[in-house]
Amino acid sequence: KYVIYKKETSEFQWEDDITNRMFTPEGVFLILEDGRFNIQRAVLLDRKQRKLSIDSVGNRTLASKYNEYAQAEARLRSEDCLYIISYKLPLRTEPGPRGSGEYRFCWHAGYATNTSSRHAGYVVERLRKLRSTVQIWYIGWLGIEIPEEDQEVVTEILKRDFQCLPVFLSASVAKDFREFCDTIIRPIFHFVVPTSSDVTNAFQRADDEDLNHGTSSALSPKPSNTVTQGLREKPSLWQNYSFVNLEMVQRLVERFNDGDHVWVIDIEMMMVPAFVGARCRTANMAFIFNTPFPSSDLFRMLPVRKEVMRSLLNADMILFHCFTYARHFLTSCSRLLGIEYHSMRGGLVQLNFRGHKVHIRASHVGMDADAFLEKLHDDLGFEQSAISWKKLLGDRDVILGYDDLEPMSGHLLLLEAVGSMIRLFPQILGKVVLVLVAVPLMDTDGQELHVTYRQTVEKAVAKLNQDHPGLVLFYNRRMMFSERTSLFSSADMLVNSAVRHGLNLVPFEFVLCSSRKKGGFVVSEFLGCSRVLPGAVRTNPWRDEDLARAMYKLLRQKDHEKAYWHELQVAFCRNNTVYSWAENSLLDMKRIRQTMLDMGEDVNRAGCRVGIVKMPHKEISENILKVDQVYAAYKTAQTRLIVVDIDVLLRPLLRPEKSDEGSANLFSKEEVLKCVRDISDHQGNFLFLLTSNCPDEIQSWFGDTPDLNNVGIATEDGYYYKWPGTPLGEWTTRVTEAEGWKDVALGLMSQYAQRTNGSWIEDDKISSVTWHFGLANPDFGALQGKELQNHLQEMLSHFPVRIALGKQFVRVRHEGVTKGGFLEHIIKHYNSRGGVDFILALGDDVTEEDMFQVVNSYAREAQYRLVPDSDSVQEVKVFSCTVGRQPSTAQFCLYKEEEVFELMGGLFLQNKVTRTPSGAKPYTEGEGSGKEGYKGLKIQIPGGANIARTRSAPKPT
Repeated sequence: KYVIYKKETSEFQWEDDITNRMFTPEGVFLILEDGRFNIQRAVLLDRKQRKLSIDSVGNRTLASKYNEYAQAEARLRSEDCLYIISYKLPLRTEPGPRGSGEYRFCWHAGYATNTSSRHAGYVVERLRKLRSTVQIWYIGWLGIEIPEEDQEVVTEILKRDFQCLPVFLSASVAKDFREFCDTIIRPIFHFVVPTSSDVTNAFQRADDEDLNHGTSSALSPKPSNTVTQGLREKPSLWQNYSFVNLEMVQRLVERFNDGDHVWVIDIEMMMVPAFVGARCRTANMAFIFNTPFPSSDLFRMLPVRKEVMRSLLNADMILFHCFTYARHFLTSCSRLLGIEYHSMRGGLVQLNFRGHKVHIRASHVGMDADAFLEKLHDDLGFEQSAISWKKLLGDRDVILGYDDLEPMSGHLLLLEAVGSMIRLFPQILGKVVLVLVAVPLMDTDGQELHVTYRQTVEKAVAKLNQDHPGLVLFYNRRMMFSERTSLFSSADMLVNSAVRHGLNLVPFEFVLCSSRKKGGFVVSEFLGCSRVLPGAVRTNPWRDEDLARAMYKLLRQKDHEKAYWHELQVAFCRNNTVYSWAENSLLDMKRIRQTMLDMGEDVNRAGCRVGIVKMPHKEISENILKVDQVYAAYKTAQTRLIVVDIDVLLRPLLRPEKSDEGSANLFSKEEVLKCVRDISDHQGNFLFLLTSNCPDEIQSWFGDTPDLNNVGIATEDGYYYKWPGTPLGEWTTRVTEAEGWKDVALGLMSQYAQRTNGSWIEDDKISSVTWHFGLANPDFGALQGKELQNHLQEMLSHFPVRIALGKQFVRVRHEGVTKGGFLEHIIKHYNSRGGVDFILALGDDVTEEDMFQVVNSYAREAQYRLVPDSDSVQEVKVFSCTVGRQPSTAQFCLYKEEEVFELMGGLFLQNKVTRTPSGAKPYTEGEGSGKEGYKGLKIQIPGGANIARTRSAPKPT
């Protein structure tokens, strides 16, 4: 069925006469071709037949709660503000005479500079074109040290004339920052393992005696002399890196307004999202990688890998130019933080980092084609340069190699491939020439980088020319615009043999210049744009013969094939520009934010981000547990059932390596158990501790703790348990164990344990047996776990057991033995003896999900309690709360274990202010009474159904 909306009369009509008709899919819409109505589009209902609200202009006003961001309406507005944070501003700064305080600034794309980030600099500068649509502000360093007395004037000039917010760094800070990026960050992100000495120096403080520039690189921008004298160590390169990132955010905070957009550019700024998340929590933030992202095995070599990863996950969107690198990032998230991801309608991938939704977008940026072609058309030196190249190259076929002079560019591999091509196809000798242009790179002091590599390339060129004179023309310099573009127009093909490259815009520029010869591409499969431009021949540069055959094949390509692919390539370059890429990315961010708002998520609240990662990070949920509401319900309730997973309370004490950082030092075991004992001793309270561990282990934990008789404890997910008022060690079983299934399960698990290194079997429980693969390879362990689950289901189908696949385990347990089943059992028990009107359930694991479902079901059914002999109605208060784990079926969430301690301590304090009802009489019916209770009365559901019994006190005086 479909709904017909008539725009002229604003009428809605649901189809009731169902007949066969043709629907043609077109994106998320269907074209209706029945000819019966003057309608062009129809939108289907989902499986639950939910209606879609349409406003007066025909737009949808309510987005579905899943995968509907692609249909949300969004457009860029003049009041939208975008802050672009990059290490360097896209400006050229020319200081005046020394001491004059004069500076000249002009826009500078950086593409013509001799730096490894020149392609990214071009993209950052071209984003200025968005200023016709939105407000753009740049934040970054000027590239030179500005004296303190000139900083205020320079800031005002840049704000007024360029809409830039400068960050001022001393020369020593900038030098240490570049050293960290060049020796640690950049090599790892380009799949190069740094030396152990580099890593040690980067993360280790230096003695104060070695400090040449005082405290200029300290984490405090301007530490006092007193503090400086007290410091015996210089901050490490990593701390200096974090300090520079923090300085960038300081400028943002000065102007930020709620809901502004923030783009953080590249690996130099990876800690910025953490600081933005802590100080500008409502920012709609994206992080843009212009470099490769390493595989998880290499990324894990970074000592601060988790800090970096958690910082990046503060962003709302992370953009890559190549999905290969996005896949590496997703794998690192899975292996380091255990985060799962899924694809979304519209082409994005979504991560859920403890409730905070992060979206991954893989889309390659292009050039500003129109501006480039206009500059090419107006360039007066192009024709003269083209004539010069024609005289030099003659009628030979020209193979062009144009890239930065660095080992990652693979110049040696290209030279070897050209030599192999001459050996394999000697007939082309004298008819082909390789023009190899290696652009030298400079450091911040203007010194040439990779000198040894340059010398090696020169020797390889000399040897090749010695064997085949005139085969290679080698240029070790940066070419001006006229010379470069005329060379591109003279080449028959462009060859890129990069070992690893992120953003490289040379192929796009080559396409726009080669309208005469319509040259093709041979590109390394390790190049970021290898799968972007149509018609490019991809090859592995490490196989020189494969690269040689690919070049020879392209030289022999027919003219009509060249024209066909060149037309597609030009169309791609003209349609996929910097502006369109940036506009589409911004619109995706706005659609996602609007969809979140439509779904009811509060993005404006203070705790909506992970925050600074050096602190115990806060997880995000739109349903944070309000402790004041819990305390208020606790005080008004007369009988209370509190169910807590033991791990939530005692894991920081018993297993500190698995707890939040610092939680184990906040409270001692004695303090926690005293709080538990005091809560359980209060009249009207029933406190149960649940665990999956066996009774012997619980006995060892609590054996030396006095007076825990009033605490109920359930072990092995409720198979063994003791009621409040029963001594520790007197266990009751809830079900009768079936025979035979355990031997079958252990036999199968043993086979998988032998074949999966790092896995082990937990078989010390009566009601369950578990195969753990948390220490195995994550991918292989998950694969084996799924296969084991299927095998167990097949072999144990006739036994009364259930097979559960957890995050890092496969568990076979007796049917009915779950924490949810046990909670249902005790609720029925207390309902038959008066009932409860307050329930609090706390857990942090997947095994607590069925417990949360039972609590939520109770909350839906038992909503009010009708007090007998009175007209008053008391609301039943129920709270199910997960700790840390998101998403969850629990109603609420807490951030970390520390807050659980605070919550339990607050409940204990409420005992001192809660009035104990007078006239209470003990009851002794049934097992495990052991405590004072109240006379029974019924819970009444709206509509008159009496479904449960609960206890209440006589009316207080």
